[in-house]
Amino acid sequence: MTLHVHPDIAALSPYVPGKPVEELQRELGLTRVIKLASNENPLGPSPKAMAVINEGVATLHRYPDGGAFRLRQAIADRWKVSAEQVILGNGSDEILGLLARTFLSPGDEAVMADQTFVIYQMEVMGAHGKGVALPLVQWRMIYGGGVGIPTDRSCLCIQQPTALGVAISSRSSKVGAA
Repeated sequence: MTLHVHPDIAALSPYVPGKPVEELQRELGLTRVIKLASNENPLGPSPKAMAVINEGVATLHRYPDGGAFRLRQAIADRWKVSAEQVILGNGSDEILGLLARTFLSPGDEAVMADQTFVIYQMEVMGAHGKGVALPLVQWRMIYGGGVGIPTDRSCLCIQQPTALGVAISSRSSKVGAA
């Protein structure tokens, strides 16, 4: 039996992460490297996070609450929404994939910035949709300059059968905007 891989999946290129610090040290003969890519923190984990992790060590032999009841409720309380309105995932990759598979049908369009997280395009293609990339431009925001997609330009590019609107990031490490 021959396995058939959908052309949209076969066209995907694997994500290539940045090099680990240890590899850079070996390649370049460096002893101290501070990596700022991949949203990593050169200062290490927060002491508060380490305390919570240490508290959980005693229950590592148990499956965690897959519904993350306490976390969802805390987020819902903080933002004054219902827990049913909170979606959690194993990183933004999983959530973007869930959105693409939930809202895109084969051939549907999803609008995104051209210089953004590569996983946006990969998830759209994986859901058999078509990514429509809009160029990022310099534009003036109410509180100062920035990089973004003016909404009037986004609206001009959205055509039928666009099913997923602009994926908006609060931070864009690729262009250095926050």
